[in-house]
Amino acid sequence: MKITLAQIECVAGDVEGNTSKIIEAAQKAKASSLVIFPELAVSGPNPVACFKNDGFAEQCEKALDRIAKECETIPVLVGCPVRNTTGSGKPWFNAAVYMFQGQRNVFKKKYLSDAEKEIFEPSDEDALLQIGCHKYAVTIGQDLANTSGDDFLIVNRIDELMPLKPDVIINIGAEKCGVRTSERRRNDMRMNVLKTELPLVFVNNVAPKKEATYDGGSMIFGYESYVVASADFFTEDVKDVNLECLISMSHVDKQEDYTL
Repeated sequence: MKITLAQIECVAGDVEGNTSKIIEAAQKAKASSLVIFPELAVSGPNPVACFKNDGFAEQCEKALDRIAKECETIPVLVGCPVRNTTGSGKPWFNAAVYMFQGQRNVFKKKYLSDAEKEIFEPSDEDALLQIGCHKYAVTIGQDLANTSGDDFLIVNRIDELMPLKPDVIINIGAEKCGVRTSERRRNDMRMNVLKTELPLVFVNNVAPKKEATYDGGSMIFGYESYVVASADFFTEDVKDVNLECLISMSHVDKQEDYTL
């Protein structure tokens, strides 16, 4: 089983351009069992202001339909806003949408930033993504952040999903770069892996280094919390990884930190 980390540059508000880039990357990974894209890949990250424009929400929905049609035989997991149809709360969810051969599963973000709370409703729906015999806990951005005041006691979205017995953790992100960001992020995710004893797949948004915004650095951790595969920083990088890497017991941690 092969999975693909599709670390692509997604631009806020450029729904058409982002959608075309998602389709192009997915079609290059036709042999993959799952192609994973960053958080809010369709709308672009930090799209709060964009929702004030008439028709933007409908653009995102039509984009999902286009991806589902043009990538029908390719399993994709795409970050995208989805409408809140519950009749209460904010009008949208920040979601990860799985699409394959007419099937569509939606996994919604629970832990939101202050800016996100202006437009998105948090969700505590507990469900796993099952592909073949493997079950994936799908999380988004800050869902993996520690909600405990104790740095050594990690409490987050995974605690709520563990009773469902996932085999792998997925986190799609749109995390901006900063001083020692890569080191901090890698250590935080490593602690999640050590706590759960599950492999973890992280796919981040990316932009050129001159823009100093989203740094990429997507990576996969094996059971011993080592990085067994990683994408480049500050450049688009679509990387295929055999699922066997997720259960690798060897130390292959070669991801180097960047400097701004």
